Amino acid sequence: MRFSFEVKDSDLLGRIGTIRVGSKTLETPYLFPVIHPVSQNVSTDELLSMGFRGLMTNSYIIHSRRKEEALKEGIHKLLGFDGVFMTDSGGYQVLEYGELELGYEEVASFQSKIRSDIAVTLDRPTGYPQERRAAKDTVDYSLHNAKATLEEFGTSDTVWVGPIQGGLYLDLVTKSAKSLVKAGFQMLALGSPVQVMENYMFADLVRMIMTAKRAIPYATPLHLFGAGHPLTMPMAVALGCDTFDSASYVLFARTGRYMTRGGVMTLESMKYLPCSCPVCAKTTVKDLTEMGHVERTHRLSVHNLFTLREELEACKEAIVEGRLWDLVEERSMAHPRLREAFLEFAGLSSELSVGTPALKDRGLFIRSASDLSRPEVLSAQKRLSDAMVRNSPTAVLGTSEGQMGKRRHSPKGVDVYKVHPIFGPFPAELEFHYPLGQTETGTMVPQFTHESAAKRLRAAGYRKVENADASPRKSKVRSRQSRRGASPSPR
Repeated sequence: MRFSFEVKDSDLLGRIGTIRVGSKTLETPYLFPVIHPVSQNVSTDELLSMGFRGLMTNSYIIHSRRKEEALKEGIHKLLGFDGVFMTDSGGYQVLEYGELELGYEEVASFQSKIRSDIAVTLDRPTGYPQERRAAKDTVDYSLHNAKATLEEFGTSDTVWVGPIQGGLYLDLVTKSAKSLVKAGFQMLALGSPVQVMENYMFADLVRMIMTAKRAIPYATPLHLFGAGHPLTMPMAVALGCDTFDSASYVLFARTGRYMTRGGVMTLESMKYLPCSCPVCAKTTVKDLTEMGHVERTHRLSVHNLFTLREELEACKEAIVEGRLWDLVEERSMAHPRLREAFLEFAGLSSELSVGTPALKDRGLFIRSASDLSRPEVLSAQKRLSDAMVRNSPTAVLGTSEGQMGKRRHSPKGVDVYKVHPIFGPFPAELEFHYPLGQTETGTMVPQFTHESAAKRLRAAGYRKVENADASPRKSKVRSRQSRRGASPSPR
C-alpha cells in the first residue's frame, strides 16, 4: 500500500504532518483511540463524530473471538469504521498474560487478510522492571519477527510498523531502532512506555524517546505505544512522537477517573466539572456518581476522549505559533516528576533545534532559568557571537532608552553596542532583529547589567568601553538670584 509522511510545520522536534495510507490521510500529531473488538464502550460512530479518523484495535483478540467473521468481512466492515485502522499484534497481551499461541506468520497473515491499514509486527515488549538479559531477548525476538514479516508480507496492502524495544536499556533501544531502519520499515513505534509512565518515570521516558529519535531518520514517523495521558503528550510531541494510541480514556473511566489538561482526578473527590465538552455541559458530578456504572463509564470515556483530543489540538496550535516549549513547560508544573523530566528535556536543546524555525511570529517568554536553554536563545547567542566583530579598540555601550537612542548617528571610529537583558552586549544595528527586540522576561531570571556587558566586551578584546548613557557634563550656571537678586515672581 502506498505510504507517505509529509511534514508541514514544526517546532522543536514536534511536527504537524500528513500520514497518507493509500487514499486515506491523518494529520499528526494524532491519537488512535484503542477500541475493544468485542465490547465497545464508545461506538465507532461516536468516535467518528468526535473527529477521530483513525482507530486502533487488537488483532489477537479478533483472531481469538471473531476470526471467521473478520476474515469474511474485513476489519472495517466488522467494526463499522471506514477510516484508518491500525492493529496491534498482541504483544501487550504477552506483557500482561504471558506467551501467545500464534507465531509471526499467523499474526501477520491474519492482519493482512482482514485488511488492516497499518499493522504492528509481532513483538515482545521489554516492560519494567526487567533484567538486561531478558530485555535483550525481547529485542532479538521482536527484531526477528519484524524482519521476517517485512520480507514475507511487505508487498501486501498493509503498512507494517516496526516495534522498537529495549526499555530502559538505551543501547538496546538504539540497536533495535537502527536495525528496523536498515530493514526498510517506513514507520516505527517505541514500545514499553506504559509501565514507565505508571511509575512516574517521566525523565526516563524522555531518554527513551530521544534515544529512539537519534537512531532514525527525521522523515520517519514515530508512534508511541500506550501514551494517552494529557500531561505527557505535549512533551512527547515536542520530542518528535507523531502518533499515539491509548485505551486510557476507558480504563480511567471504569474506575471513576476524570481527565483534565492539568492531570487526572477521581470523581468522588470532585464537586465541579471543569470542562465544557458535551458531557460536562449537560451533567454534574452528582449526576455521574448516581447513575449506573455502565452509563457513567460511557460518559466519562467520552469526556476523557475530548480532553485528549483537546490537548493534541493545543499541541498543534502551539507548533504553528512557535510556542511548543511554553506548553511543555506549563504542563511540567503539574507534578514534581514531570518537572524533573522537563529539566532533562531542556538539556536537549541543541537537538531540539532541528525543527525550530530561525524566525517566529511570536516573541519569546523567558520565565525561568530553564528558558535560557531554549533553542531560539542558543541559536541567537551563536549568531551574536559570529556578529561581534571587533573593528576598533574602543566600544561604546548603551541601552535603547539612553543617550545612544537619541543620537542620529553612531560615533565614528568606535564599535557601538547595546545591552540586552538576556543576550548581553550586541551590535546596535541588530536591535530590531529577532529575537532581540521580541523577548520578554522578568526579574526571576538573571539579567545582564551595563557593568557585566562591559566586562564581556573587555574580555572580547576591547581596550576601552565607554558608557553612552552617561549624562554629558553640564556647564555651571548661576541662578538669577545670585546675579540679579531675589526674583519678584512667586516660586
